[in-house]
Formats: sequence, structure tokens, C-alpha cells
Amino acid sequence: MTGNRWLAIIVGTMIVALTLWFGFLAIPSNQIVGLGIVGVGLAFAMYSVAGFSGVDDPMGTGFTAALIALVSGITMAIMFRSTAMPVFIVLAPVVAISLGGTRALAPTRDKQRNTVRLGVSAALAIALWLVFIVEPTAYGLVAPLLPLPALGIADRIYDRGRQIVDEPVE
Repeated sequence: MTGNRWLAIIVGTMIVALTLWFGFLAIPSNQIVGLGIVGVGLAFAMYSVAGFSGVDDPMGTGFTAALIALVSGITMAIMFRSTAMPVFIVLAPVVAISLGGTRALAPTRDKQRNTVRLGVSAALAIALWLVFIVEPTAYGLVAPLLPLPALGIADRIYDRGRQIVDEPVE
């Protein structure tokens, strides 16, 4: 099955951004409902990224990616509750979307490509932490929009690097 990587990134970003924004708006009135919206949005986004990107087994890959995203987000929330350090809760959406998206976006078995994806995601997390320090409202608006496109940019970097390495030397 062939897929379109950027279509998967756009659809996944749209789903995760809308559900995170609505979930974060719902958390002050009802925490369970707000966190439920966030969790369902993460799961649907990972399934859509896996489905649109053209992986061989979209349901299995989407389930694995959703599980990775949810567990990493929950882990960051638990770290925040136990340490009271805001860095954990601030980076929770970025870490959850980046780790789940790394698994969901095709090709999934290339270890070097996944390493580049994680490196670009780490750089994005640091940049978003600096944005949060300067302007928390801007962070809340852009945090769900950037992790999946960063994975697409990481793939472009990796593909171009492979082209350069594979070019014959004269």
C-alpha cells in the first residue's frame, strides 16, 4: 500500500491539535472529560497517521503508536504530579505526539530514520520549552501543531542525507 506522508501529517496534526485544544478547554470544568478528549484525540491521530502514510498494517501500527503516545503522555503527567516541575507537563503533548508519530509514520522499521526523527523531535521540544518560558499562551497554541510536521522535516533531512551518501564520487 502506498501512502502520502504529508497528507498523513496534515490529517494527524489537524486531529491532534483540535482535540488537544478542546480537551484543554474542558479540563477546568471537568478534568475527566478533558483528559478523555485528549486521549481519544491522540489515539485517533496516531491511527490516521498510520492509515494515511501507507504502512503495511495500519491497524496494528496505529494501535502501537496510540499506545506509545498515551503511555508517554501519562508518564510525563505522573512525573509532573510527583515532582511539581512544570517542564514535564509542558513537554507532555510534544513528547506524546512525537513518540507516537515516530512509530506511526511510514517507513517504521528504519532505525536510522527513527533516530533522526527523535533527534529533530528533541530539538523541537527544547525550542517549545523556550517558547513556553517567554509566552505560555503562544506555547499552548503552537505545541500541538509542530511535532508531526517536524517528523516530516526529519524525513526530508534523512532522505537528502541518503541521497548525498549514495551519490558516486568522481
